[in-house]
Amino acid sequence: MLRARGEEVLDHVLNNSEIKGNLVTIGLRSIWNTQEADRIKDLIRSTKPDLMKVDNFFPLFSPSIFEAAKSMGVPTALSVRNYRLICPSANLFRDGHVCTTCVGSKLALAAIQHRCRQQSYMQSAAVVASNAYAHLRGVWTNSVDRYIAVSSFVKQQLVAGGFPEERILVKPNFISDTGVGDGSGGFGLYVGRLTEEKGIHSLLSAWQHIPQAIPLKVIGDGPLESAVRSAAESDSRIEYLGRKSLTEVCEYLGKAAFLVFPSEWYEPFGRTIVEAYAKGTPVLAALTPPMNAMVDHGVTGLLYKPGDSKDLASAVSLLISDPQRLGRMRAQARERYLTLYTEDQNYQQLMAIFHQCIETHLAQLA
Repeated sequence: MLRARGEEVLDHVLNNSEIKGNLVTIGLRSIWNTQEADRIKDLIRSTKPDLMKVDNFFPLFSPSIFEAAKSMGVPTALSVRNYRLICPSANLFRDGHVCTTCVGSKLALAAIQHRCRQQSYMQSAAVVASNAYAHLRGVWTNSVDRYIAVSSFVKQQLVAGGFPEERILVKPNFISDTGVGDGSGGFGLYVGRLTEEKGIHSLLSAWQHIPQAIPLKVIGDGPLESAVRSAAESDSRIEYLGRKSLTEVCEYLGKAAFLVFPSEWYEPFGRTIVEAYAKGTPVLAALTPPMNAMVDHGVTGLLYKPGDSKDLASAVSLLISDPQRLGRMRAQARERYLTLYTEDQNYQQLMAIFHQCIETHLAQLA
Protein backbone atom coordinates (compact mmCIF):
# COMPACT_ATOMS: atom_id res chain seq x y z
CA MET A 1 0.00 0.00 0.00
CA LEU A 2 2.75 2.46 0.93
CA ARG A 3 4.96 1.65 -2.04
CA ALA A 4 2.01 1.95 -4.43
CA ARG A 5 1.64 5.56 -3.23
CA GLY A 6 5.27 6.48 -3.73
CA GLU A 7 6.58 5.89 -0.21
CA GLU A 8 9.99 4.26 0.21
CA VAL A 9 9.78 1.17 2.42
CA LEU A 10 12.81 -0.86 3.50
CA ASP A 11 12.04 -4.33 4.85
CA HIS A 12 13.97 -6.07 7.61
CA VAL A 13 12.30 -9.44 8.12
CA LEU A 14 13.13 -12.52 10.16
CA ASN A 15 11.29 -15.85 10.07
CA ASN A 16 10.77 -18.10 13.08
CA SER A 17 12.07 -20.98 10.95
CA GLU A 18 15.48 -19.35 11.46
CA ILE A 19 15.36 -20.17 15.18
CA LYS A 20 18.27 -22.46 15.96
CA GLY A 21 20.06 -23.55 19.11
CA ASN A 22 18.91 -24.75 22.50
CA LEU A 23 15.79 -23.38 24.17
CA VAL A 24 17.72 -21.57 26.88
CA THR A 25 19.73 -19.58 24.33
CA ILE A 26 16.61 -18.78 22.31
CA GLY A 27 14.80 -17.69 25.46
CA LEU A 28 17.63 -15.36 26.47
CA ARG A 29 17.73 -13.80 23.00
CA SER A 30 14.00 -13.15 23.14
CA ILE A 31 14.54 -11.14 26.32
CA TRP A 32 17.24 -8.84 24.91
CA ASN A 33 18.95 -9.57 21.59
CA THR A 34 22.05 -7.38 21.35
CA GLN A 35 22.95 -8.87 17.98
CA GLU A 36 19.69 -7.72 16.40
CA ALA A 37 20.02 -4.34 18.11
CA ASP A 38 23.41 -3.91 16.43
CA ARG A 39 21.91 -4.92 13.07
CA ILE A 40 19.22 -2.28 13.44
CA LYS A 41 21.88 0.35 14.16
CA ASP A 42 23.83 -0.70 11.06
CA LEU A 43 20.66 -0.50 8.94
CA ILE A 44 19.89 2.97 10.26
CA ARG A 45 23.43 4.16 9.51
CA SER A 46 23.25 2.90 5.93
CA THR A 47 19.64 3.83 5.05
CA LYS A 48 18.87 6.85 7.29
CA PRO A 49 15.12 6.15 7.62
CA ASP A 50 12.56 8.71 8.81
CA LEU A 51 10.92 6.15 11.08
CA MET A 52 11.04 2.50 12.18
CA LYS A 53 7.67 0.71 12.23
CA VAL A 54 7.65 -2.70 13.91
CA ASP A 55 4.94 -5.26 13.23
CA ASN A 56 6.32 -8.08 15.39
CA PHE A 57 9.45 -8.27 17.51
CA PHE A 58 8.92 -11.59 19.35
CA PRO A 59 10.92 -13.72 19.69
CA LEU A 60 13.86 -13.05 17.37
CA PHE A 61 14.18 -9.25 17.43
CA SER A 62 13.31 -8.68 21.11
CA PRO A 63 12.52 -5.24 22.59
CA SER A 64 16.18 -4.27 22.20
CA ILE A 65 15.53 -2.95 18.69
CA PHE A 66 13.41 -0.07 19.99
CA GLU A 67 16.16 1.17 22.27
CA ALA A 68 18.63 0.74 19.41
CA ALA A 69 16.57 2.90 17.05
CA LYS A 70 16.05 5.60 19.64
CA SER A 71 19.79 5.70 20.38
CA MET A 72 20.31 6.43 16.66
CA GLY A 73 17.80 9.27 16.69
CA VAL A 74 15.03 7.44 14.80
CA PRO A 75 11.39 7.57 16.00
CA THR A 76 9.58 4.26 16.42
CA ALA A 77 6.05 2.90 16.05
CA LEU A 78 4.78 -0.51 17.10
CA SER A 79 1.68 -2.14 15.61
CA VAL A 80 -0.31 -3.97 18.30
CA ARG A 81 -2.56 -6.68 16.84
CA ASN A 82 -2.63 -9.03 19.83
CA TYR A 83 -2.25 -8.86 23.61
CA ARG A 84 1.32 -10.16 24.07
CA LEU A 85 2.50 -6.93 25.73
CA ILE A 86 0.06 -7.57 28.60
CA CYS A 87 -0.67 -11.31 28.28
CA PRO A 88 2.09 -13.88 27.62
CA SER A 89 -0.33 -16.15 25.73
CA ALA A 90 -1.24 -13.11 23.57
CA ASN A 91 -4.98 -13.90 23.56
CA LEU A 92 -6.42 -13.22 27.05
CA PHE A 93 -7.82 -16.75 27.03
CA ARG A 94 -7.03 -19.70 29.30
CA ASP A 95 -8.71 -23.01 30.15
CA GLY A 96 -11.71 -22.32 27.94
CA HIS A 97 -12.51 -18.83 29.17
CA VAL A 98 -11.38 -15.21 29.00
CA CYS A 99 -8.51 -14.48 31.39
CA THR A 100 -7.16 -11.03 32.33
CA THR A 101 -5.12 -12.12 35.37
CA CYS A 102 -1.84 -10.74 34.03
CA VAL A 103 -3.14 -7.41 32.70
CA GLY A 104 -1.39 -4.68 34.68
CA SER A 105 1.30 -6.98 36.05
CA LYS A 106 4.86 -6.15 35.00
CA LEU A 107 5.99 -9.59 36.18
CA ALA A 108 3.29 -12.04 35.08
CA LEU A 109 4.24 -15.05 37.19
CA ALA A 110 0.75 -16.54 36.82
CA ALA A 111 1.46 -17.08 33.13
CA ILE A 112 4.45 -19.25 33.99
CA GLN A 113 2.43 -21.18 36.56
CA HIS A 114 -0.29 -21.94 33.99
CA ARG A 115 2.14 -22.49 31.08
CA CYS A 116 0.22 -19.96 29.01
CA ARG A 117 2.67 -19.83 26.10
CA GLN A 118 2.53 -23.06 24.06
CA GLN A 119 1.82 -25.07 27.25
CA SER A 120 5.50 -24.65 28.14
CA TYR A 121 7.04 -23.35 31.37
CA MET A 122 10.18 -22.27 29.51
CA GLN A 123 8.43 -20.47 26.65
CA SER A 124 6.05 -18.79 29.07
CA ALA A 125 8.96 -17.67 31.22
CA ALA A 126 10.71 -16.23 28.16
CA VAL A 127 7.74 -13.99 27.28
CA VAL A 128 7.29 -12.92 30.90
CA ALA A 129 10.98 -12.09 31.24
CA SER A 130 11.05 -10.22 27.91
CA ASN A 131 8.12 -7.99 28.90
CA ALA A 132 9.40 -7.47 32.44
CA TYR A 133 12.93 -6.55 31.37
CA ALA A 134 11.58 -4.11 28.76
CA HIS A 135 9.50 -2.46 31.50
CA LEU A 136 12.54 -2.32 33.78
CA ARG A 137 14.63 -0.60 31.09
CA GLY A 138 11.83 1.82 30.28
CA VAL A 139 11.51 0.65 26.67
CA TRP A 140 7.72 0.96 26.54
CA THR A 141 7.69 4.48 27.99
CA ASN A 142 10.89 5.92 26.50
CA SER A 143 11.68 4.11 23.24
CA VAL A 144 8.30 3.66 21.51
CA ASP A 145 6.84 6.92 20.22
CA ARG A 146 3.50 5.52 19.07
CA TYR A 147 1.55 2.30 19.56
CA ILE A 148 -0.82 1.53 16.68
CA ALA A 149 -3.67 -0.47 18.23
CA VAL A 150 -5.85 -2.43 15.83
CA SER A 151 -9.01 -1.55 17.78
CA SER A 152 -10.26 0.65 20.61
CA PHE A 153 -10.59 -2.42 22.82
CA VAL A 154 -6.91 -3.27 22.34
CA LYS A 155 -6.07 0.31 23.31
CA GLN A 156 -8.21 0.00 26.46
CA GLN A 157 -6.37 -3.15 27.47
CA LEU A 158 -2.96 -1.57 26.87
CA VAL A 159 -3.93 1.39 29.05
CA ALA A 160 -5.16 -1.02 31.74
CA GLY A 161 -1.77 -2.74 31.42
CA GLY A 162 0.06 0.48 32.24
CA PHE A 163 1.03 1.67 28.77
CA PRO A 164 0.94 5.44 28.10
CA GLU A 165 -2.54 6.31 26.79
CA GLU A 166 -1.40 9.43 24.97
CA ARG A 167 0.91 7.36 22.76
CA ILE A 168 -1.68 4.78 21.70
CA LEU A 169 -3.56 5.48 18.48
CA VAL A 170 -6.22 3.29 16.89
CA LYS A 171 -6.03 2.21 13.25
CA PRO A 172 -8.04 -0.77 12.02
CA ASN A 173 -6.82 -3.23 9.42
CA PHE A 174 -8.05 -2.84 5.85
CA ILE A 175 -8.54 -4.95 2.75
CA SER A 176 -8.48 -4.00 -0.90
CA ASP A 177 -11.95 -3.85 -2.45
CA THR A 178 -12.88 -7.28 -3.82
CA GLY A 179 -16.25 -6.22 -5.24
CA VAL A 180 -19.81 -6.79 -4.07
CA GLY A 181 -21.30 -10.27 -3.79
CA ASP A 182 -24.95 -11.25 -4.14
CA GLY A 183 -25.45 -13.85 -1.40
CA SER A 184 -26.96 -16.20 -3.97
CA GLY A 185 -25.53 -19.32 -2.31
CA GLY A 186 -27.92 -19.04 0.63
CA PHE A 187 -25.45 -20.60 3.08
CA GLY A 188 -23.82 -19.59 6.33
CA LEU A 189 -20.02 -19.43 6.28
CA TYR A 190 -17.26 -19.78 8.86
CA VAL A 191 -13.69 -18.77 7.99
CA GLY A 192 -10.80 -19.12 10.42
CA ARG A 193 -8.70 -21.35 12.62
CA LEU A 194 -10.45 -24.40 14.03
CA THR A 195 -9.62 -23.86 17.70
CA GLU A 196 -11.48 -23.75 20.99
CA GLU A 197 -11.33 -19.99 21.51
CA LYS A 198 -12.75 -19.43 18.02
CA GLY A 199 -16.07 -20.92 19.18
CA ILE A 200 -16.06 -23.97 16.90
CA HIS A 201 -17.92 -26.20 19.38
CA SER A 202 -20.77 -23.71 19.84
CA LEU A 203 -20.94 -23.16 16.07
CA LEU A 204 -21.34 -26.86 15.31
CA SER A 205 -23.77 -27.33 18.18
CA ALA A 206 -25.94 -24.46 16.92
CA TRP A 207 -26.78 -26.33 13.73
CA GLN A 208 -28.35 -29.09 15.83
CA HIS A 209 -30.89 -26.49 17.00
CA ILE A 210 -31.70 -25.07 13.54
CA PRO A 211 -34.77 -26.74 11.99
CA GLN A 212 -34.40 -25.08 8.59
CA ALA A 213 -32.31 -26.58 5.80
CA ILE A 214 -29.67 -23.85 6.03
CA PRO A 215 -26.24 -25.02 4.81
CA LEU A 216 -23.08 -24.21 6.75
CA LYS A 217 -19.72 -24.19 4.98
CA VAL A 218 -16.55 -24.24 7.10
CA ILE A 219 -13.19 -22.98 5.79
CA GLY A 220 -9.99 -23.36 7.78
CA ASP A 221 -7.82 -25.85 9.59
CA GLY A 222 -6.56 -26.45 13.09
CA PRO A 223 -6.74 -28.74 16.12
CA LEU A 224 -10.55 -29.13 15.96
CA GLU A 225 -10.62 -30.26 12.32
CA SER A 226 -11.74 -33.76 13.37
CA ALA A 227 -14.73 -32.28 15.22
CA VAL A 228 -15.76 -30.39 12.08
CA ARG A 229 -15.37 -33.47 9.90
CA SER A 230 -17.45 -35.49 12.35
CA ALA A 231 -20.21 -32.87 12.35
CA ALA A 232 -20.20 -32.81 8.54
CA GLU A 233 -20.56 -36.58 8.42
CA SER A 234 -23.57 -36.55 10.76
CA ASP A 235 -25.32 -33.48 9.29
CA SER A 236 -25.61 -33.15 5.51
CA ARG A 237 -26.13 -29.39 5.85
CA ILE A 238 -22.55 -28.95 7.13
CA GLU A 239 -19.71 -29.00 4.61
CA TYR A 240 -16.03 -28.85 5.51
CA LEU A 241 -13.98 -27.18 2.78
CA GLY A 242 -10.54 -27.18 4.40
CA ARG A 243 -8.04 -24.41 3.88
CA LYS A 244 -8.64 -21.99 0.99
CA SER A 245 -6.73 -19.13 -0.62
CA LEU A 246 -7.79 -15.53 0.07
CA THR A 247 -9.23 -15.29 -3.45
CA GLU A 248 -11.33 -18.40 -2.87
CA VAL A 249 -12.42 -17.17 0.56
CA CYS A 250 -13.64 -13.89 -0.94
CA GLU A 251 -15.62 -15.79 -3.57
CA TYR A 252 -17.36 -17.84 -0.88
CA LEU A 253 -18.00 -14.69 1.18
CA GLY A 254 -19.70 -13.04 -1.79
CA LYS A 255 -22.05 -16.00 -2.24
CA ALA A 256 -22.76 -16.53 1.47
CA ALA A 257 -26.03 -15.33 2.98
CA PHE A 258 -24.11 -14.47 6.16
CA LEU A 259 -20.79 -14.97 7.92
CA VAL A 260 -20.68 -16.54 11.38
CA PHE A 261 -17.97 -15.13 13.67
CA PRO A 262 -18.34 -17.20 16.86
CA SER A 263 -15.05 -16.30 18.64
CA GLU A 264 -15.40 -16.52 22.41
CA TRP A 265 -12.11 -14.79 23.23
CA TYR A 266 -11.53 -11.05 22.92
CA GLU A 267 -10.48 -11.19 19.30
CA PRO A 268 -8.58 -7.92 18.74
CA PHE A 269 -9.99 -7.33 15.28
CA GLY A 270 -12.23 -9.34 12.95
CA ARG A 271 -10.47 -9.19 9.59
CA THR A 272 -12.90 -11.76 8.21
CA ILE A 273 -15.72 -9.42 9.17
CA VAL A 274 -14.18 -6.69 7.03
CA GLU A 275 -13.80 -9.17 4.16
CA ALA A 276 -17.49 -10.00 4.53
CA TYR A 277 -18.51 -6.32 4.65
CA ALA A 278 -16.56 -5.66 1.45
CA LYS A 279 -18.80 -8.24 -0.23
CA GLY A 280 -21.94 -6.83 1.38
CA THR A 281 -22.35 -9.94 3.55
CA PRO A 282 -23.92 -9.52 7.04
CA VAL A 283 -22.25 -11.03 10.10
CA LEU A 284 -23.53 -13.05 13.04
CA ALA A 285 -20.98 -12.53 15.81
CA ALA A 286 -20.56 -13.50 19.44
CA LEU A 287 -21.12 -10.44 21.63
CA THR A 288 -17.62 -9.74 22.93
CA PRO A 289 -16.48 -6.12 23.48
CA PRO A 290 -14.36 -5.93 20.29
CA MET A 291 -17.10 -7.41 18.11
CA ASN A 292 -19.73 -5.17 19.65
CA ALA A 293 -17.74 -2.31 18.11
CA MET A 294 -17.53 -3.96 14.67
CA VAL A 295 -21.02 -5.42 14.21
CA ASP A 296 -23.94 -3.02 14.48
CA HIS A 297 -26.74 -5.23 15.83
CA GLY A 298 -29.72 -5.20 13.50
CA VAL A 299 -27.87 -3.08 10.93
CA THR A 300 -24.78 -4.90 9.60
CA GLY A 301 -25.61 -8.19 11.30
CA LEU A 302 -26.71 -9.72 14.59
CA LEU A 303 -24.96 -10.33 17.91
CA TYR A 304 -25.59 -13.27 20.22
CA LYS A 305 -24.38 -14.50 23.61
CA PRO A 306 -20.84 -15.96 23.34
CA GLY A 307 -20.77 -19.74 23.57
CA ASP A 308 -24.56 -20.00 23.53
CA SER A 309 -25.38 -22.34 20.64
CA LYS A 310 -29.14 -21.93 21.06
CA ASP A 311 -28.87 -18.15 20.92
CA LEU A 312 -26.77 -18.45 17.76
CA ALA A 313 -29.33 -20.83 16.25
CA SER A 314 -32.10 -18.31 17.00
CA ALA A 315 -30.07 -15.54 15.34
CA VAL A 316 -29.57 -17.67 12.21
CA SER A 317 -33.29 -18.49 11.99
CA LEU A 318 -34.24 -14.85 12.59
CA LEU A 319 -31.93 -13.58 9.87
CA ILE A 320 -33.00 -16.13 7.26
CA SER A 321 -36.72 -15.69 7.96
CA ASP A 322 -36.76 -12.07 6.77
CA PRO A 323 -35.28 -11.74 3.22
CA GLN A 324 -36.05 -8.01 3.05
CA ARG A 325 -34.19 -7.32 6.27
CA LEU A 326 -31.32 -9.47 5.05
CA GLY A 327 -31.20 -7.42 1.86
CA ARG A 328 -31.03 -4.17 3.83
CA MET A 329 -28.23 -5.59 5.94
CA ARG A 330 -26.27 -6.46 2.82
CA ALA A 331 -26.39 -2.84 1.66
CA GLN A 332 -25.49 -1.56 5.13
CA ALA A 333 -22.58 -4.02 5.48
CA ARG A 334 -21.13 -2.79 2.19
CA GLU A 335 -21.57 0.82 3.29
CA ARG A 336 -19.73 0.06 6.55
CA TYR A 337 -16.77 -1.22 4.54
CA LEU A 338 -16.70 1.87 2.33
CA THR A 339 -16.92 4.14 5.38
CA LEU A 340 -14.24 2.56 7.57
CA TYR A 341 -12.07 -0.09 5.98
CA THR A 342 -10.85 0.93 2.52
CA GLU A 343 -7.21 1.08 1.49
CA ASP A 344 -7.26 4.83 0.81
CA GLN A 345 -8.63 5.62 4.26
CA ASN A 346 -6.07 3.37 5.89
CA TYR A 347 -3.22 5.05 4.03
CA GLN A 348 -4.31 8.47 5.28
CA GLN A 349 -4.63 7.18 8.86
CA LEU A 350 -1.24 5.48 8.80
CA MET A 351 0.59 8.49 7.36
CA ALA A 352 -1.02 10.76 9.97
CA ILE A 353 0.30 8.43 12.70
CA PHE A 354 3.77 8.46 11.13
CA HIS A 355 3.81 12.27 11.06
CA GLN A 356 2.70 12.42 14.70
CA CYS A 357 5.42 9.98 15.60
CA ILE A 358 8.12 12.04 13.89
CA GLU A 359 6.84 15.35 15.27
CA THR A 360 6.76 13.97 18.82
CA HIS A 361 10.31 12.70 18.43
CA LEU A 362 11.55 16.05 17.13
CA ALA A 363 9.81 17.87 19.97
CA GLN A 364 11.61 15.67 22.49
CA LEU A 365 14.94 16.60 20.94
CA ALA A 366 14.23 20.33 20.98
